[in-house]
Amino acid sequence: MIRLIDPFDERDMRQVYDIGVAAKGFARPWFSPSPYNSWAVGMRDPDPEEPRELYGCFDAAGRMTGTSLLFVPAQDNRDKVYADVDVQPADRRRGFGTQLVRHAVARMEQLGRTTLFIESSTPAADGKDHGYARFARSLGFAPAWREVVRHLPLPVPDDRLARLAADAAGRHAGYRILTYAGGVPEELLPGLADLMSLLAVDAPSGDVEFEAEVITPERLAHTYAREAKQQRIRLSALAIHEATGVVAAHTDLAFDSTASVAQLGTYVHREHRGHRLGMAVKVANLQLLQRDHPGHPFVHTANEENNEHMVSINIELGFEAVETLTEWTIDIGKS
Repeated sequence: MIRLIDPFDERDMRQVYDIGVAAKGFARPWFSPSPYNSWAVGMRDPDPEEPRELYGCFDAAGRMTGTSLLFVPAQDNRDKVYADVDVQPADRRRGFGTQLVRHAVARMEQLGRTTLFIESSTPAADGKDHGYARFARSLGFAPAWREVVRHLPLPVPDDRLARLAADAAGRHAGYRILTYAGGVPEELLPGLADLMSLLAVDAPSGDVEFEAEVITPERLAHTYAREAKQQRIRLSALAIHEATGVVAAHTDLAFDSTASVAQLGTYVHREHRGHRLGMAVKVANLQLLQRDHPGHPFVHTANEENNEHMVSINIELGFEAVETLTEWTIDIGKS
């Protein structure tokens, strides 16, 4: 049986969290989940522009065996649904994952959407032939694109960061590099929102086309407020074009007290590329992280395997490949 989960039902939510931790940590010794309270706040105060539907799968005895979290864009890319499916490792190969995926496909059809995305994480060496890949293909999914997941061991040597910062500085005259904790100042929100809305269009995504994401200052402010309630810290670095005041580049790091650091995204405006701004903002944010929030084991990031420019920056910083993230897709016109 599959049923909708109330995010304010404490008993069910504890089970959802435990299944997610077990499933996402299976054969991934580096996985470090957010604390339950932080995760629960995020589930109970979602982004209003991307409503969520949380489902639990139960066996005949009424025990929760798996979950499916659907993200349903409200303002852009309204032909798409994104699903995060987890099954308790001890309950795998009993059909629960198949039930959850088929339910997600059916729900996509009910919503009038045409494309469903589900992702899998596998060891870097065998991502294309892993059991998760065979499972996805058996249900009619095809790979849309693949990303290489990399870890940057912390701390990064200070002399490496200083050298990279000095090298980038020689290329970005006319830009200021600014860093912030807990969100950027209100006066910069409109420019940052405009920049972030372009990421979905420019990020490599195989043959899948995306509309510009609707990012507004209000949406960013809501995100910052939610993260404050979660006691989750976001570090942001921006490149500002001094002549125009345009936010030309940004990067974000986010973390909870007990978890590794997530690289949320780095983007350089298409009209301001060629000035090493991507490297400049990443280095500035890492320097802020190591100065004010030391002690985390690593930063994790993922880049589409053909995103040569961003991959080269990450390798120069010291990121190392650990696994492959495959974005699987199904179109109801082809299923």
